[in-house]
Amino acid sequence: MTINLNTIEKIRHFNRFYTQIFGLLDNKFIESDYSLAQARILFELGKKINLVSRDLSMQLYLDPAYLSRLLVRFENQGLIRKKKSLEDTRKQILSLTSAGKSVLEKLQDMSNHQITRSLTNTSKEDHMHLIKAMEKIEHIFTGEKPPSKTFTLRSHRSGDIGYITYRHAIFYSQAHGFDTSFDAYVATGLSEFVMQYDSQKEHLWVAEDGQIPVGSIAIVNTGENVAQLRWFLIEPTVQGNGLGKKMLDEALKFCKRQNYQKIILWTVSNLDAARHLYGQSGFQLTTTRTHQIWGQELTEELWEIHLV
Repeated sequence: MTINLNTIEKIRHFNRFYTQIFGLLDNKFIESDYSLAQARILFELGKKINLVSRDLSMQLYLDPAYLSRLLVRFENQGLIRKKKSLEDTRKQILSLTSAGKSVLEKLQDMSNHQITRSLTNTSKEDHMHLIKAMEKIEHIFTGEKPPSKTFTLRSHRSGDIGYITYRHAIFYSQAHGFDTSFDAYVATGLSEFVMQYDSQKEHLWVAEDGQIPVGSIAIVNTGENVAQLRWFLIEPTVQGNGLGKKMLDEALKFCKRQNYQKIILWTVSNLDAARHLYGQSGFQLTTTRTHQIWGQELTEELWEIHLV
């Protein structure tokens, strides 16, 4: 595979930024008496048991001879102890002494303080986005499959209308080139929904990952036992985790409980993932119309599903 040079440069730029922020090029770890490699050894010994030097060398990508010298130094300082393995007497199990645990605790406190200082003037939402971005980077470089997610759905509350409007505007502008008339279209519809909200026949759900909104879906009453599915959006960062199906299933169950006879929805022909999900859930394409809308020529599609 050929990697774009611009991509490589952006990764190198991030590496330079990251090492500078956390001082990873300094000779000492956060102004302590220990190097980064020495601190990492203590961290690993503090969180894992029954470690031998070979395992430690592989985990930290350290040269065995270099690691051996560091371990001898730690042992002379009284920070670690070695004990023969009961399963294999040729191996020596490494562990921290009380003095080693005390040093590790101080290093952890220093590290926590450094990160806290680096995140001054940031919000909890910023922290959640940062964690997700770091997890994504880790998964990309290791090739490991991300762990399964547990999302929650809740009813809308104050602030959600602004979130849904903003995220629709940003997503469709960036992904599909919609102009600002689409912002007005979404904002007008949501405003009318809130002002005329009928809790017995309508509902608006917001999906969350932890406490971070990651999607929305709504059922709007159009009269004559017909519901309309609207404002269905899943954040790109969580797509592919089954959230869309979960949200759509919840909306369908609501409509059945409220004795709707039919559900309709409007979409556009280039939203392949959404259209595939609608088809899987039993919706059928019934009408198309191509015209100029939201700054470009689009083919709108009407999909329907009969519940009785």
